[in-house]
Amino acid sequence: MNSLTTIVVQAHIDELLAASAAERFARSAKSSSPRSSRIAGALQSVWSTFGGPADRPVTPTLADYPYRG
Repeated sequence: MNSLTTIVVQAHIDELLAASAAERFARSAKSSSPRSSRIAGALQSVWSTFGGPADRPVTPTLADYPYRG
């Protein structure tokens, strides 16, 4: 990829990132309704459930599995 194309693509990506950051800032600046805060709380609890405790493995262990390499 030539350097001019790289510069143009990077400038476009920077524009998109700046617009996204401005939108996030504007969204966080306006007051949230009780309904949206309840939904956000519910989503946060669901995601924390998926995370689970650190001592529990995410995938099952393959102890005594005959085809393990």
